[in-house]
Amino acid sequence: MKKLITLLAVVSVLTAHAEFGVSGEATFNYKADFRTVAQPQGRANDPGAAVAGTDHVYDDGYSRVDAAGNWDRGTGNSQTTYWGYQNISQDNGGSLTMNSSQNIIDAQQSSGQQSEDQSAIEIYWQEDLTHNERWNIGLRAAIRWQRIEFNNADVYSTTIETISDTYPYSGILPGAPFNGSYGGPNFTLQDAPTRIITTAAGAMIHSTQEIDADIFGLDFGPTLSFDLTEKLRFTGSLGGTVAWIDSEFSYTDGAFAQNSNSESDWLFGAYASADLSYLIGERWGIFGGAAYTRLEDFDQQVDGRSAELQFGDSYTVRAGFFFR
Repeated sequence: MKKLITLLAVVSVLTAHAEFGVSGEATFNYKADFRTVAQPQGRANDPGAAVAGTDHVYDDGYSRVDAAGNWDRGTGNSQTTYWGYQNISQDNGGSLTMNSSQNIIDAQQSSGQQSEDQSAIEIYWQEDLTHNERWNIGLRAAIRWQRIEFNNADVYSTTIETISDTYPYSGILPGAPFNGSYGGPNFTLQDAPTRIITTAAGAMIHSTQEIDADIFGLDFGPTLSFDLTEKLRFTGSLGGTVAWIDSEFSYTDGAFAQNSNSESDWLFGAYASADLSYLIGERWGIFGGAAYTRLEDFDQQVDGRSAELQFGDSYTVRAGFFFR
C-alpha cells in the first residue's frame, strides 16, 4: 500500500505542470528505391539435359523414351519412335530442330522516388524539470503513427532465351505435324541432340511495384524552453527515436509474374525539433514547429525484387493543440 501511495505521489508531481498535445504532421524527403534483378520466368516446356535416353519436351515438339527403351536397333545410335514435331520449317534435311524458349526479365532500377507528403499523427507529453522565470529544462516524449505509400510503374524489355536441340535422322521425314507413339513402330529419330542456346530482345513488360507501411514511432529527449512573452514560448528538443514498421511489398510484371509479402522490423535513429506555442486560454493553446529526423533505412524483398525505404535526412512540419 505504501509503494502504491508513493507511486501515485511521484506521478502526481511529474504531471502537475505537464503539457500534453496532439498534432497533424507532414514529412518530406522520404524515398523509395525499387530494384529488379534479372529473373528467368521459367519455361512452359523444359527440355532438360541434351543427353540420350531421357524425355525432352519442347514448345514445338518432343523426343521421349519409347517402349523399347530407345535402343540402337542395329544402327549404332540410340533411336526413339516416340517423338513428334509441329512445323515443316523445323526440318533441315537430315536433321530436325526443336525449340523451347523462356523470357528473362532484365535487371531494372528506379531510384530516388521522393514523396511530396507523408502524413502522420503525433501525441506528446512534455514536463519542465526546472521552474525558472523565463527558461526551463525538461523532458519530452511523443508517440506517432504514420502511413507511408510508394508505388512505381515502368516499362522495360525482356530477353528471350531459346534452347534449340537438333536431332539427326535417316530416310524421309513424315510430314508435319507428326506425333509418334510410345509403342511404335514408326519412323525413328536419333535421341542424342546437339544443343545451341541463343538470346534475343523480347517483349516490353509493364511493371508495377508498391510498398505500403505503417510506422509507429516513439521520440524521447530533453527540452530547453524560453518564454518569449507571457503567452508565446519557444521549445527546442534533441533526442532518440525508435520505430516499429509493418510493411507490405507487392509487384506485378505484366502477365509474367506477381507476388507480395509482409515484413516488420525495429528502426532506430535520432531527432531534433523546434516549436512555437501560443497560449490562448488559461490552460490551452496552439503550436507549430518543425523537426529533423534520421532513421535507419528499411529493405524488403520478394522474388528478386526489392524496395528500400530511405528515411535519412527527413523533415517534418507540424501544427496542433496543447493543454497544460
